[in-house]
Amino acid sequence: MVAPEGLSGFGAFLRSPPGLGVVSVACIVLGISVEETGTLRRIRVGIGLRLSTAAVLGAAALWAAALGAPNASLARLGWTMFALGAAGAAVALRHDLASFADPRHGEAIQLLSISADALSLRVNGSPVTIPTSVVLGAALATSSDGRGVFITVGGRDKVIGPSGGLPWVASTKDGDTLVLTEHQAALDAEVLMGKVLEAAAAGDRGGYR
Repeated sequence: MVAPEGLSGFGAFLRSPPGLGVVSVACIVLGISVEETGTLRRIRVGIGLRLSTAAVLGAAALWAAALGAPNASLARLGWTMFALGAAGAAVALRHDLASFADPRHGEAIQLLSISADALSLRVNGSPVTIPTSVVLGAALATSSDGRGVFITVGGRDKVIGPSGGLPWVASTKDGDTLVLTEHQAALDAEVLMGKVLEAAAAGDRGGYR
């Protein structure tokens, strides 16, 4: 809330308790940017950058407590603001810890498994099955939200379960196309595409390898 007296320049401000708050915001923005570039490794690096802000904010709070405030009124206001921010940070920390362990955490659409018989998903809490016999192809997809895979099926009516919740992006006379992201699959896009194509081919052969 109040920077120590005698600071001179932006660099000195960043080395103060409120400056660490600015550093934390920068880490969060950087982490999101890295995460959006895709691949599981970079997704976890981005989440890790966000997780590091918890330690930075904790250090800032301890430093601020050691320095104290000019008067009791500002101290009360400062700690009230800190408590409100800490509550939000705790929720974000819990979410990011779970996402670091499993990028599918919190996703409305989650890929559960791929076999020669089907792609099994959970969509808004409900099971959805895409038989591999209706999978026509798969291709890499890239957007501002990250990377994924386009999966084309013979028709969304052939999907078992509430298919309306799937992210359909195209519909042609040959079939319908949906997209699964790396977050939803917890797989690199190239790996996901390979597994889908292999499963579809194995389904035609009568065995998954």
